[in-house]
Amino acid sequence: MYVPICTVGFANEAIPPCRSVCEAARLGCEPLLAKFNIPWPTNLQCHTLPVYDRGVCITPQAIIASDVKPRPSQEQVPCECRQQRPLRQGLYTKLHFDYVLRGSVKSVDTYGELTLTTVLVKEVVKAGRVLVLTATDAYLWTNRSCICPPLSINQDYLLLGWEDFTNSRLLYLDGSVALPYKKKYVRKILKWEGVTMPPPTPSLQPLLAPLPSTLGPLQPRIQMGNHKKKRKRRRKNNQLKKQINKQRRKERRRSKTEREAL
Repeated sequence: MYVPICTVGFANEAIPPCRSVCEAARLGCEPLLAKFNIPWPTNLQCHTLPVYDRGVCITPQAIIASDVKPRPSQEQVPCECRQQRPLRQGLYTKLHFDYVLRGSVKSVDTYGELTLTTVLVKEVVKAGRVLVLTATDAYLWTNRSCICPPLSINQDYLLLGWEDFTNSRLLYLDGSVALPYKKKYVRKILKWEGVTMPPPTPSLQPLLAPLPSTLGPLQPRIQMGNHKKKRKRRRKNNQLKKQINKQRRKERRRSKTEREAL
C-alpha cells in the first residue's frame, strides 16, 4: 500500500498490492488495534484494491522467494520453555532487569507471532524509564506466539523483565522471571537494590479487640483501683496531720516551760 512496486511499463501508475494482501494484514492487525481502542485506518480500505485475477497487483508470492519454506502453523509449533532458575543475587545482578512488578494476569492474547500479556499492576518494586502506575493495566510484549515462563490467568506474580524505551513498551522475553508472589522476594530484591524498607506500622487491632469474658467488666476494676488510691492518699494525709499536731503540741509545751522559768 505504501511501498508499491514501480516498473517501466507502469511509469504513470505504481502497481498496488492485491486485495488479499490487505485483507490478510487486516485480519492479523485489527484485533491488536482493537485491544487499544484504535480503529482500522480509513485510508487502508481493502475493497478499493484490485483482485489478483481481475487486475494487475502484487501478491506475496511476487516478493517472497520460492525456495523459502513457510513456517509451520501455530498448532504445530511447540511452546518449549527452559526451566526457570531460582532467583539469586548473582542471577539478578547479571541479567540487569529493567522492571520488577507485582501484578495479576488478566489475559494472554496471541496475534500471529506476537503475544500480548495484560497485567493489573498491584505494586511497582522497581521501575525503569517506561512509566508504570499501580492499579492500572500494563502490557508485556513477547515477540513469539508463546511466552516463557508460562503465566496463569488471575494469578499473582512477581514479574521481572526488560523494556523497549524507544517504543515505551515492557518486554516479557525468554529469560524473564515470573514467580508466584511472596513478600520475601520483594525484600530480597530491595536489599539487592540497596533500598531500605520502612519499619512495619504497629497495628491498633489488638488494642481495640474486646476483652475476654473471664476478666469481667472493665469499669468496676477501674473504680476499685481508684478507691484504693484514695484510701492510701487519705492515710498519708492523716499521718501528716498527726505529725504536724504533735509538733505543735511540743512547741506549746516548750513555750509554756520557758514562760514559767521567767
